[in-house]
Amino acid sequence: MSEAHIEAVSRRLIAAWLTGQRQPLTGLSLHNAASAYAVQRQVSEALGWFDDVRPTAWKLGGAPGGLVSAAMVPAGAIHRSGWQVPPGYVTALGIEGELVIRLGKDLSYTPDLTEIRAAIDAWLPAIELCDTRLEDGVSADPMLRLADQQLNRALILGDPIQLTELPKWTHQTAVLRVDEQELLKSTGSHPFVDPLHSVPWLARHAAAQGTPLRAGDLIATGSWTGIYWATSGETITFTMSSLGAVILHA
Repeated sequence: MSEAHIEAVSRRLIAAWLTGQRQPLTGLSLHNAASAYAVQRQVSEALGWFDDVRPTAWKLGGAPGGLVSAAMVPAGAIHRSGWQVPPGYVTALGIEGELVIRLGKDLSYTPDLTEIRAAIDAWLPAIELCDTRLEDGVSADPMLRLADQQLNRALILGDPIQLTELPKWTHQTAVLRVDEQELLKSTGSHPFVDPLHSVPWLARHAAAQGTPLRAGDLIATGSWTGIYWATSGETITFTMSSLGAVILHA
C-alpha cells in the first residue's frame, strides 16, 4: 500500500473531523491493517489528540475468525454516565453496550490473562457512541472503518466497581433500553465470551505503537449488544447484570 493511499484517506478523514461533514468514499482504499493504523496516527497527529500526552483509553473490536483491532480514544471523548450529546457532535448516533476495564498496574508488553486479571482495579459498564466520518462509512471496507477510528466517537462510563471474583461470562445478561423500553436483552453475548480475550493482543499492539498499557488506562473490551442507531432525543440505558448501568442522552 503506497503512502499516497494512506495520505488520501487521512486527508479525507481530517477534513471530516474539521468540518463535521462526511466525506466521500470515492477513490479510497486500504488493503491491510498496518495502513489503517498509519491513517489513525496521521489523523490523531493532525487533530492534536495526543500532543504531549500518551493515549489512556482504547477501543477493542473483532470477533472469532475475524480481525482483532483497536483504536485509541482521546481524553476529550470520554464522558460520565448521564452525558448529553451536544448538537453537531455526531452525524449519526450508533450505540453499543460495552464493558470497560481500568488497569491498576502497568502491563508487560506480552501479558497473559493471569497478569491482566491481576492488573485490573475496576470494571465499568459503558456505552460506546459510534459514528462515521465517511459517506456510507458503516458499510465501507473493514480497513477503511478501522482507519476511521473503528467508528468510535466517544465512550460514556458508568460507575467503577471492584470484583472479588469474575462472573461467569456465559451467564452475564446485557440489557439495552431506549426511553425505558427494553430494546435488547441477551446473555453471554460477548463475541469471544470472555471480554478479556483480546487484551493480550492489545497489549502487544499498544507496545508496538510505542504506547504500552499503563496503570489508569481504560479499555473498552467489545460490544455485548451489536449496534443500535438511535434518534436524537432518546435516552439510552445499558445495564449488565452484576456490573451496574450507564445512561446516555442522545
